[in-house]
Amino acid sequence: MEDKQKVQTIITSKQLSSVMNNTKWEKLYNAILESLPLPPAYQVKYVTEDTLFPENFEDLWTWGDWKQGLRPFYLIEWIRVRPSYIEERGGLLEPKIIDIKKELIAIFKEFKIPYLDKNNSIYIYGYVKSTENLTY
Repeated sequence: MEDKQKVQTIITSKQLSSVMNNTKWEKLYNAILESLPLPPAYQVKYVTEDTLFPENFEDLWTWGDWKQGLRPFYLIEWIRVRPSYIEERGGLLEPKIIDIKKELIAIFKEFKIPYLDKNNSIYIYGYVKSTENLTY
């Protein structure tokens, strides 16, 4: 409970509003694990941290650790998701780019999850100052 109080204090001091709840996070989490061909790589900004995790997020060769890495959801200020993955196919073949952007956005629309599509990344916000630029 102490963590939730700390998060609430930070949210109030930054003048943020919640746009996600635990139910929406769970639906998103389950849909990504159950309906996508791969769990997309992500970078997360926690309310209680100034450092992003992972700090370097330009690599498209990895999957996201959705099973272990996100809980508790109330700590998430935002997640930056890369909706594509580069699949190595051996030394003689060009790598294959797997793009799951359409499938990911379909999940957002199905569960009314607000997001921002920006610079080849999709941002999912837990807390925001303004919902002006978000798509629902």
